[in-house]
Amino acid sequence: MIEIVGKPSPCVRKVTGFFTFDRAFVNPRGDIGVPVGAGYEVIGLNHIGKSSFVYGLAGILAPPKGIVLCDFEGFDPDHLIRILEAVKFSGKLNILDEVDDEEQLSELITTLKLDEYSVGILDSIGAISPIGEQAGDLGEANMGRRAFILAQFIRKALHLLRFSDQPKTIVMINHWYPKIGSRGYDSPGGEAKKYLASVRLLLKRKEEFPDGSYVLEGKVVKNRWGYKDRLFYIFMLAGKGMHRGLTAMYDGIMLGKVERKKNIKIGSNVIGYLKNIIEKAQEGDEQFFEPFYEILKDTNIELPIAISDEI
Repeated sequence: MIEIVGKPSPCVRKVTGFFTFDRAFVNPRGDIGVPVGAGYEVIGLNHIGKSSFVYGLAGILAPPKGIVLCDFEGFDPDHLIRILEAVKFSGKLNILDEVDDEEQLSELITTLKLDEYSVGILDSIGAISPIGEQAGDLGEANMGRRAFILAQFIRKALHLLRFSDQPKTIVMINHWYPKIGSRGYDSPGGEAKKYLASVRLLLKRKEEFPDGSYVLEGKVVKNRWGYKDRLFYIFMLAGKGMHRGLTAMYDGIMLGKVERKKNIKIGSNVIGYLKNIIEKAQEGDEQFFEPFYEILKDTNIELPIAISDEI
């Protein structure tokens, strides 16, 4: 018999309602749901929708508390609001505006310590510009400064996550780019982020549609509280971000529960053309998607598993 001395920190999970996404974090006991109170790194190529995905995820995980956003790349505030509204977020959003990036990173930690906030976003690691780089001349060597600053930030952040009285989550967005002079891909920010992020997600665009909607395929490449290499799918509705109904439809297609040919079908029941189904989502007809939720109630469905990418 094992006697545990001390108080281990349990893994707090939140079920998002996105079928494959919730199950991509499963552990040997069968617990599902997204880990809360963790450090995330979300990685992907340029312009695939990483920020839109992370903003939507933050809107799901944060309630009843608020979100702190540390943005280094710039964003459309109206689009951000639409993404948060689409996942029913109605709390406080604090957008930091410190001049120096080091100060903004420190302010993210300081603000997230407040009781009214539970999720912090860093967008993105690759855009961090140290003071020495800002003040120096073009061509001046500044290698390693970003990684050094980020390593300090992550250590402070993890201390906050470990010792906070309530679960706090930090999501770092990062780019994925081909290695210069060799094969494979890498991401900026040094090695510390790989060791200290509890969860790492790799995103790719699976499919795009004429109206601007698209599907993200994600892979859990690191999961401190469960299995890795599980795949998930998120349907991003044009102008609104994560959509549960369309995602349930796509999950059903990928898991073989929904037929996709000229029409979308569940068994002998014809649901309609994909274009018309997307229009139903834009109209806000949530009841229309109930058949897709029903078909996914079989919790014994096994998720697809992929070989890890080199990241």
